[in-house]
Amino acid sequence: MKKSEEQSRPAAEDTECRLCKRVEWVTFTMPRKLNSFIYSRRNLLVAIIIAVVSYFLMSGQPEIVRRVVASFTFAAGCWVLEVFPLPITGLMIPVVLSLLGVFSPQDAFAPFSDSIIFLMIGGLVLGQAVKKHGLDRWIGYNLITYSQGKIDRLILLTMLATAFLSMWMSNTVAIAVILPVALSILTSIPEQLVNLRKKMLLGISVSTSIGGMAMLTGSTPAMIAAALLGRGNSFGFLQWAYYGVPVSLSSLVIAFLVLKRMFPSPKLTLNLDEVLAQKRLAGRFSSPQKKVIAILLGTVILWFMGGPIEQMLGMSVSISSAAMVSILAVLVMFGSNLLDLRDLQSIQWELVFLVGGGLLLGEAMIASGAAGQISGALFSLNSVTPSIVLSLLFGVISLILTNFISNSAAGAMLIPIAIETSRLLGITPVPFVMAVALSAIIAFITPIGVPSTALVYSTGRVSKGEFIGTGAAIALPTLMVSLLAVWLLPPP
Repeated sequence: MKKSEEQSRPAAEDTECRLCKRVEWVTFTMPRKLNSFIYSRRNLLVAIIIAVVSYFLMSGQPEIVRRVVASFTFAAGCWVLEVFPLPITGLMIPVVLSLLGVFSPQDAFAPFSDSIIFLMIGGLVLGQAVKKHGLDRWIGYNLITYSQGKIDRLILLTMLATAFLSMWMSNTVAIAVILPVALSILTSIPEQLVNLRKKMLLGISVSTSIGGMAMLTGSTPAMIAAALLGRGNSFGFLQWAYYGVPVSLSSLVIAFLVLKRMFPSPKLTLNLDEVLAQKRLAGRFSSPQKKVIAILLGTVILWFMGGPIEQMLGMSVSISSAAMVSILAVLVMFGSNLLDLRDLQSIQWELVFLVGGGLLLGEAMIASGAAGQISGALFSLNSVTPSIVLSLLFGVISLILTNFISNSAAGAMLIPIAIETSRLLGITPVPFVMAVALSAIIAFITPIGVPSTALVYSTGRVSKGEFIGTGAAIALPTLMVSLLAVWLLPPP
């Protein structure tokens, strides 16, 4: 009877529904190439020569300007030529500036204790807690089940989940959480759906960067921008979100539509019976998982509402600081036995070196007047070029740089120049700095700008042409959305 029923089914049904296999959870390890120490004597020599040449080209300028420009070009050369790993170059910056007499050792290492560093540490620890307590599997099961077997819905939900994670933690941490989930989901998808596999991986690649636009905790260019803007302006978590959230949401919609057009999927519904059975076996949230979610939600609420709550309770300045809230969340995690000291070994402490070095380089460029020298050339263009065109110029240069060097390095190099250019023009630095920072986050055309794109590309499931073509098709409209938001939204 059963056999005859199967034979009597319409043949068309095979094109409407395919059976999803069991989800096989994948453990993704970071490729050795991303961890290995990069050292090239030839490139180091080139970076030194460029620094020396730049020093002599600045003859006639104050000595401190010449030394800072030489330090700047040396650091930029090390970043572009990959003489050392990016964080090591960041750690080298205070040493070079101290040896050249630009800063005292105490001042040189001060940016490494900037409040923005502790905000970043909080995001790294929260990401580690999410991974440790298996919330990534919960994300995977729910992505599949809430898609109801619809392919495009599954892609959209995966992109939304990736972007959401990238809002609160670095994109490297977010990809470490979501990529194993995506690869595990793909084990349950019929092998014939090639476009689905490519679309999901490329969607994750761009979503880690796009999600990082939304919040201050999501990317290192955002942190560098906020730290340097905060020196003379009231600019913090809420101010960044004012620009970042609409840009991120708009760009995510653009990315989904581009992927849907470039990698069309057949109109069929996946049978999720096997996956639903696995979800039921996984059970409900465990007590540690509930605690992690509660701490994460509490942290996000205080990031946004810490100031009003502080005033309402008559507290001294404390929870209005995003960095203070981040470290409070870390202490609660350890106090609740959700993390232990061994978990700290898995956290990317090297990002502290990268961001701290970037902050110091930016401060040196501004304080010495070196950024002002470069900005003077841009200022001269203002007589024939409106400010919005200068903003476009900053955005395009930042977009190009970020896809060939680190996005952190691109931000560290351009943000000080943007600040000084706006000072010379007598306007607020926020539009120029946001144009640079947001553009620096659009680092998904090549697998170079951020580790998250490199990790997706290293799976070998997307060709170089597809990676670059799709990234460019999404990056250009995203750049336009970013620049429009910066200039059309009134100052917060």
